[in-house]
Amino acid sequence: MRNAKGPLRGACCTIFLLLSLLQTFAQTNDRFAQTNDTKKADTLGEVVIVGSRARDARSRLLSPVPVDVIRIKDIRSFAQMDVAQMLTYSVPSFQSARQTISDGTDHIDPAGLRGLGPDQTLVLLNGKRLHSTALVNINGTVGRGSVGTDLNSIPAAAIDRIEVLRDGAAAQYGSDAIAGVINVVLKKNYNGWNVSGTAGENFTRVPYKGRTGIRDGANAQLDINGGFARSNGAYLNISGQWLRREATNRSGDDNFPLIYLGNSGAFPANPYPTGTVSDVHYRQWLMDQDAAIVKQRGYDRHNIVAGNSFAQSFSVYVNAGVPLSQRVEFYATAGVTRRDGRATGQSRNPNSVAQQPVLADGQRFYPDGFLPQIAPTIDDWNILEGVHIKAGNWLVELSDITGQNRVGYEVRHSGNASLPASDAVQTEFNAGNLRFLQNTANADISRLIRWSARTSLNIAFGGEFRSELFQIGAGEPASYSNGERIAHVDPIQPYPGTTTYTTFTTPVATAIGAQVFPGFKGSDAVRATRNIYAAYADVELTIGRLLLDGALRYEDYAEKGFRYDNLGGKLSGRYQVSSWLSIRGSVSNGFRAPSLHQRYFQNTSTQFVNAQPSNSLTANNYNPIVREAFGIRELKPETSTNLSFGFCGKTGSGIVFTVDGYFISIRDRIVLSTAFNRSNPLVNTILNDNHVDASTSALQFWTNAVNTETKGIDAVVTDNFRIGKGKAVLSLAANFNKNRVVGGIHTNSVVDDPTNNPSHNNPSANPANDLGATLFDRQQRGRIETAQPNSKISVLFTYSIGRWEFLTRSVRFGKVQSLNNVDPGLVNKSTGAFFNDIAPGIDQVFSAKVTSDLVVTYRLKPGIGLSVGGNNIFDVYPDKVYVDPRNDPAAVYANPIVGANKAPGGYNSGRDASNRGRYLFNPNQFGFNGRFLFTRVSVTF
Repeated sequence: MRNAKGPLRGACCTIFLLLSLLQTFAQTNDRFAQTNDTKKADTLGEVVIVGSRARDARSRLLSPVPVDVIRIKDIRSFAQMDVAQMLTYSVPSFQSARQTISDGTDHIDPAGLRGLGPDQTLVLLNGKRLHSTALVNINGTVGRGSVGTDLNSIPAAAIDRIEVLRDGAAAQYGSDAIAGVINVVLKKNYNGWNVSGTAGENFTRVPYKGRTGIRDGANAQLDINGGFARSNGAYLNISGQWLRREATNRSGDDNFPLIYLGNSGAFPANPYPTGTVSDVHYRQWLMDQDAAIVKQRGYDRHNIVAGNSFAQSFSVYVNAGVPLSQRVEFYATAGVTRRDGRATGQSRNPNSVAQQPVLADGQRFYPDGFLPQIAPTIDDWNILEGVHIKAGNWLVELSDITGQNRVGYEVRHSGNASLPASDAVQTEFNAGNLRFLQNTANADISRLIRWSARTSLNIAFGGEFRSELFQIGAGEPASYSNGERIAHVDPIQPYPGTTTYTTFTTPVATAIGAQVFPGFKGSDAVRATRNIYAAYADVELTIGRLLLDGALRYEDYAEKGFRYDNLGGKLSGRYQVSSWLSIRGSVSNGFRAPSLHQRYFQNTSTQFVNAQPSNSLTANNYNPIVREAFGIRELKPETSTNLSFGFCGKTGSGIVFTVDGYFISIRDRIVLSTAFNRSNPLVNTILNDNHVDASTSALQFWTNAVNTETKGIDAVVTDNFRIGKGKAVLSLAANFNKNRVVGGIHTNSVVDDPTNNPSHNNPSANPANDLGATLFDRQQRGRIETAQPNSKISVLFTYSIGRWEFLTRSVRFGKVQSLNNVDPGLVNKSTGAFFNDIAPGIDQVFSAKVTSDLVVTYRLKPGIGLSVGGNNIFDVYPDKVYVDPRNDPAAVYANPIVGANKAPGGYNSGRDASNRGRYLFNPNQFGFNGRFLFTRVSVTF
């Protein structure tokens, strides 16, 4: 494993490069080479690096595989301010949606290509592998169980273009490139300075209980970019970005029937003998009593924040290069980003006694409940250095890139309810940290043999050494310790005309650890490393109109006590049918190695099940609970087969088009299991036998559980033309895809044991309680198959005339569907009754929606531009989340309690996915903030 000398050596090389550049600039009076010519810039934007190792410059139309080239200057004009959101609205096959109330995932957006996971897309920086994040997504979001790359750590001001390779490329670039590759290319041949400032805010009308005129989510951004380029090839580019994003809130009102009385808002059982007080009268009386306290205390049922988290980030990137001789060029890149975030979790209501810290006199520290916060600090840096060497007809490139992502967790406005009563209640906690460090060294050698103008052979081969470190740092003891305090539910005054009873004085076990995010325990702390060795060969043959490319790559992964390897291959080709039409296709096999995070991550987190808090243990792959009790073996790599076929070309009128179909088969896909509940006798026994604290009520782990298939079509059509004296560009881009789980769930003898799956032999047993059904339930299946848009269509129109520029864009996000973990239609074959008190509406389809953006720019004078515009200018929202009418306060108040699914009455927060009526919208299409308006000033000099 590489130690601190690696980053230090990289920093020294970067400093040396900068000094050399400054000396070069000081010793010459040559004028800077200008690169502002529009035609040249357009040509440069077409050239792609990713997808081929050929030394000849190649446009995306000449590539044997589909590649999108997104010039940052074309997409920065719109309202989106971070890279992931820019790509979401510009590349239909790419999808990233900000999540809410999901711990660290609120601050690092899960993103991927073609509906696959964040860890199935490889991200490159200037053609070199970029490190992934330290965060692993363990909550109920898309990308659950995966580890992605934080594209938002790279400031948009530093980027020249982004190349999106939409094809399996593991045989070319290694693990993770199953869905494709995103290559972020930084600016280099630029001269002068550009400063831009952007400010904007949401101006929206939320379709909920007449909430109108909402203004929130103020954004402010300052970008600076400066470039110095010399005619001898030397360049220096410096970029900085400051971004502040305020939080938004689109939550609904809490429909819990009890806020102050009872325990956690649920109705207690009627303690009076039958005939003394009826259920309906007792429930009505409790609600009246509670309503009076709510009014007296001024309690607001609008008690959570469901929306974008607060974030403030600052980043600086330097990209530079200098020729050391006619045959040697040195280059280096360095970047650092810090992001401070803040997001809230679920509210702890006044009667949630198990989550409440108490004062020395026994009174609750938060008498009106509290809304805890997670405030992470995310530090991200990387250093890339390398050298190009021309040795005769051979080109040699040696490079090294080191990067790190660290997430430090701080919990605020919280408490550890298990600690002894005290007047010095601790409300802020250091909950620990995650760290991922990666170093990649490459040696790449290539030679182009040209026999004629139309016949050539490009040979490339090389090797790679990569070392990785994943580390969990424990939090302070108070953030996870068990103080063993026992709580008691406050007694309720007796119903009028009855005697006092003691039903509500039953002891209650308190929740352990800081509320919203218990800290990483000492037993969770880990420092895991591994080394990866790779060798590749690539041959590309051009014969007239035919281009053939073949690649092989061998990789070997070595960890302590474990080792595995993989050989991947790819064959691709393009044939020019005519001057305006080419056909192309590829076939490859690939793989994705399990991340160190998936092997070694372990913690206890607070997750909400049926709107109730539950401490869930995420056990790592080496935990005896996983290995011995559940029989889950070593995680093995996912393997894939990729096929693509399409055509592309350019008509005589200048219309450029590409259409590509694809098929991806993934075997042994790694998923995070459903949480096994302690109510299952086997799970309870396993947790007890392994001395897991009783407050931990659920268990989840990673396993190679399923095979999946992905198929779809990508299409892009672009035309440049004139309207009057102005220039216009019209672009249509679309992606249609379908992901599905194929075959059965990969289980073992423990999971398949009939004693752990009672419904196999007993028709009266609820199948939802079977161990096999829990390993990978229908909700997890839905996150793969239906949780992301099944299509995306984007229409972009740009018109420039004189000093004016008009940009419009409409994006249609296809439908998504959320599935409940338990089938709402399960029926007891013996009785004919439904097993579960949930309605069919809990399985919900969210229809396709169209959002539209508009930007108008006026150039006051050369180099000074003023833009105004908006995102989602028609204020479109997703469909609202279904709320079961039986949980409406009026229904709870007026109706008697009867059998499940037969009539209104009672209260059950698990009947729908609205989290007690507070989640109004699903975030997995385009978010739910509504209209965003902004203004931007840009100055170039």
